[in-house]
Amino acid sequence: MTHLLAYNPSNHRTRVGMASVPRGLLQLIALQLLSESSLSGAELQEQIRRSSAGVWKPGPGSIYFMIRELREKELIVELPGGTGTTRRYVISNKGKSELERKKGEVGKEVRKQLEILSYYCGLAGDKSLSAKISELSSKI
Repeated sequence: MTHLLAYNPSNHRTRVGMASVPRGLLQLIALQLLSESSLSGAELQEQIRRSSAGVWKPGPGSIYFMIRELREKELIVELPGGTGTTRRYVISNKGKSELERKKGEVGKEVRKQLEILSYYCGLAGDKSLSAKISELSSKI
């Protein structure tokens, strides 16, 4: 489970609640960002925060665990000759294929998440919201 954070311009983060991030989302975002430019783990973390308007900032443990997985699967490669201890990564050809495959699965995952939210709203007694979310899910 990941904390959702509200972002404000003074660089203070405010916890607004808990949410589960759809399975595979971190890898999808990382592969997309690494297809656009080479990034270090810290830069990748910051780019995700920025691209989500500050709502999501995966922790270093999640980032570096995922980078290790992507390297082991040969979906990204480490660039040679980094400065100091900073390592930079870029997507591989195999990673580009995986990125396209993951993009094709987004609709299925969004439907699944909406169905879970609809169920949750129903359990909480908000039948109206549950029905609206269910209707939205059926249109995807």
